[in-house]
Amino acid sequence: MAFIFVSLGGFKVLPARDWFLTFIYGCTMFVSMVGYMVGLKLSSPVMAAIWQPTQPIFALVLGVIMGTERPSLLKCVGILLAIGGCTYIVLARPKDKSTVSEDPPAVGSAIVNAIFVLACVGSASMVVVVKALLSRGHTFAPVVGWASAVCSILLALATYFAHSNEATLELLCPVENGGCGNGYVLPPGFLLPYIYVVVFMSVIPYFLNTVAAQALEGSVASAYTAAQPVVSAAATVLAKNFFPDADLNLPHHSMIWGVLGIFAGLGLVAYASSSSKEKHLKKD
Repeated sequence: MAFIFVSLGGFKVLPARDWFLTFIYGCTMFVSMVGYMVGLKLSSPVMAAIWQPTQPIFALVLGVIMGTERPSLLKCVGILLAIGGCTYIVLARPKDKSTVSEDPPAVGSAIVNAIFVLACVGSASMVVVVKALLSRGHTFAPVVGWASAVCSILLALATYFAHSNEATLELLCPVENGGCGNGYVLPPGFLLPYIYVVVFMSVIPYFLNTVAAQALEGSVASAYTAAQPVVSAAATVLAKNFFPDADLNLPHHSMIWGVLGIFAGLGLVAYASSSSKEKHLKKD
C-alpha cells in the first residue's frame, strides 16, 4: 500500500517540518491495525463490533484537545444515538455459533478491551492527524504513502518480535488450534484474500477516509463507522440472493430498530456539522 500511494504522489518527499507528524500518522495506522487484529484474534467479532463505533467519541475528544473542532450538544447526541443503534444491533441479535466462541478467551477480558480501546484511539487519531497534515497544503497520496511506509516498518518489527518470542507466538497462534509453524508459513490460497485486503480494505478505504477528512471534522468523519453493520447486512442479503448456497447468516429482523437509531444519529451529526459551517460563513 505504501508503494501504491507514494508512486501516485510522484515519490514526492514531504517537507522536513512535516516528518514528525507523518511519523505520528504512521504510528496511528500501526496501532489501529495491530490493535484490531490482535483483539479480534483473542476475542470475538461481537466484541470487535461493539468497540468499533466508539471511534467518533475519541475523535471528538482528540479534536477538542488539538483545537481542530468544537463540541456541540447536537453533535454529541447524534454520535451517542448512532453508537447506541450499532450496539443494539450487536447485542440484540440471536446468538449463534458464528458469533459466540465456545473457547474461553486466551487472556483476560480487561486486556482484550484495552487492546480494542487502543485500536479505536488509533483509528480516531488517524483522522485527526491526517486532517492536520492535509491542512498544510499536501495532497493525500504522499501523506498516506509515507505514513504507510512508517506503518510497514513498525509492522515488520512487530512481526519479527512476535515470531521470535515463543510465548507471544503461542498466544496468537495456539498449537491446539493447529499452530502456524514458525509464524512465517503462509496458508494455501492466501493470494486472492491478500489482494482483496490490500485493495478493498486498505487502499480504497484510506483514500476515501482521507478525502472525507479534508471536508469534514474528525468526529463527523468517524461517526460514519456506525453505519458498518448496516452496510454489512445489506451486503449479506445481496450475496445470499446471488449465491443461495453460501454459508451466510441473514441479518435478524430485530436490527431494524438499531438501523433507525444509526440513521437518526448520523442525520443529527450531519445537521450539526452543516449548521456549524453556516455559522462560520456568516461570521466571515
